[in-house]
Amino acid sequence: MELYAIITGDIVDSRSKDIREWLPQLEMALGDCSDKYDVFRGDSFQLMVSLEKSIEALFYLKSRIRAMGDLEVRMGLGIGKIDYMDTHIKNSFGDAFVRSGEAFESLHKDLLAVRSPWEDWDELSNIMLNLCVEIANRWTVNMAETVAESLRYPDVNQQELAKKLQRKHQSQVSTELTKAGWSKLNKAIVYCTEQLMKRC
Repeated sequence: MELYAIITGDIVDSRSKDIREWLPQLEMALGDCSDKYDVFRGDSFQLMVSLEKSIEALFYLKSRIRAMGDLEVRMGLGIGKIDYMDTHIKNSFGDAFVRSGEAFESLHKDLLAVRSPWEDWDELSNIMLNLCVEIANRWTVNMAETVAESLRYPDVNQQELAKKLQRKHQSQVSTELTKAGWSKLNKAIVYCTEQLMKRC
């Protein structure tokens, strides 16, 4: 049984911000994660990502939105089968889409939820990943930018990251990642991903 990962999300309080400032950045971030995505109703989006990159994609999108300043994003991740794939992902159907929608609709004050065929994985991941979100909610623009670039270029060293980020010193990158709690967050992302892949 082939399983897929679908992320459904929206920008929080998007109407209070100029759409021309954040929409191109959102579309660029979605394009970095997948070539199968849709933006609809102005501030809502849906994308299909690979299972092994699904949790990472949540935090990549989070970091890109946080890097724009005082913007926030809510997301639901669903894992499951796809029965019908349309050229527009928002018109596709299957368990993955249903679970993604359910995860998204379950959000109240939380900003992130996951739903899969495995309740034990859901429970563990929702606890761990929401703790990670609490840490990510404290990122400054610089921290978010650095985390985003670290995720986008995982094989690049900090010297090269500093160049991409136009930071004068490599130590700035190191300091920003430390303050962002990135090594601990990344361990949680890797752990949840490993536990997911064991079940697939």
